[in-house]
Amino acid sequence: MNVELKKIKKTIFFTGLIVVVAVSGLIWFLTRAFVSVAVSPRNAIVYLDGKKLKTSLGEVPINASTGEHSISIEADNYVGQNKTVVFNRGFNKKLEVNLSSVGQPALVNENTRFLSKGDDFNAAYYLSDQTLYKTKVGLNDQGSASIVENRAITDNVIKNVNEIIWSPTKQLALFRKSNGKITIFDFMKYDFVHQTETAWGSSDIGSIAWAPDNSRIAYYYTTENGEKSLIFTNVQNKSQERVANFAKLGIENPILKWSPDSQWLLVIPRNKDYDKNKIYLFNAYLRTIKAITDTGGNLDANFSPDGNKILYSTYSKTEGNPVTSILLIMDKDGNNKRDLGVKADLDKVEWSKDSQKIVVATLNQENNGESIFLFDTSDKQKDGFSINNLGTEYVDNIVLSDDVDILMYEAGGRISAIKVN
Repeated sequence: MNVELKKIKKTIFFTGLIVVVAVSGLIWFLTRAFVSVAVSPRNAIVYLDGKKLKTSLGEVPINASTGEHSISIEADNYVGQNKTVVFNRGFNKKLEVNLSSVGQPALVNENTRFLSKGDDFNAAYYLSDQTLYKTKVGLNDQGSASIVENRAITDNVIKNVNEIIWSPTKQLALFRKSNGKITIFDFMKYDFVHQTETAWGSSDIGSIAWAPDNSRIAYYYTTENGEKSLIFTNVQNKSQERVANFAKLGIENPILKWSPDSQWLLVIPRNKDYDKNKIYLFNAYLRTIKAITDTGGNLDANFSPDGNKILYSTYSKTEGNPVTSILLIMDKDGNNKRDLGVKADLDKVEWSKDSQKIVVATLNQENNGESIFLFDTSDKQKDGFSINNLGTEYVDNIVLSDDVDILMYEAGGRISAIKVN
């Protein structure tokens, strides 16, 4: 009797176990979806919700839960694609993705420095061999980037320059010399004969920001007796006005950045104590200042072209990894802060004119070189264009055309241009 009872219990147990497993398997199957992705080129990399998948002979099977998923496909020197796919129950589909080549970069010039956005939608300025140049890049009949204009706008006289601060009209520029002193250069509409360079400021001047409406120039001024002031002045630096005492606020050696409407000034301290480096917003008309970040550790910040958002970078250190720069974004008033999930220095980031996207140059962890890609700040994901391997060259500056068709980048002392869209 006991033997028969044990057999019955054993049968019931295993039957129940089989039913549970079968039902669990059915539930799992009914809540999963299956997609096969075929890619060209065959060495393209496929990501599901940011996780790299293993690709074999240009195909990758995806087994994922039902719901919305992001599929990204990337390959070196190809325009990547991002797809948002809703996986429904029993979904079984094959996706074919053919990436288009970005083409070979066009060389603008070698032995270059200080690549900066120009006064036209596809123009830029740079220094090469003590001469300033203006260049314009367009798309040729084959759809590749090509040089439209590349001409000297000064004689061979631009010497010992460590920084260039352009006026909004590009007819004047401030040069910070290697000895710390500052001069102003007058291009006189590119008439070489009448171009002049004259003394403008001393080595006591730190960060300089030229207002976009050309109404004033802001700079940080410090002296040995402890003065740390925010100065507003005119183009000739002849009417200095002290508008803020940074010493009282504990702000040292800040970076200054204007809003597009010239009403607001971002102040990003560079104190030795990183924890004190909050981001401040200064009202140029009311002469008021307030912190718009709650914590320190911030590195840099700038306004979006429409002036409604602020892109900023901050220190981040994880266990076993070096300090890296993380990109975040917030509204102009400091609200709605969000991490973009991108590691990059802000001087290697450029806004698109619509204030929606950014071009980012960042370290590629897989090959120890740098990558450049287009990134949507709303969706917080890559948006098509990417160069995944620049070799061992590190990007110094980037310029994006207003129509987001052409990217110019300075790397390894050379400026190159490449098609984006």
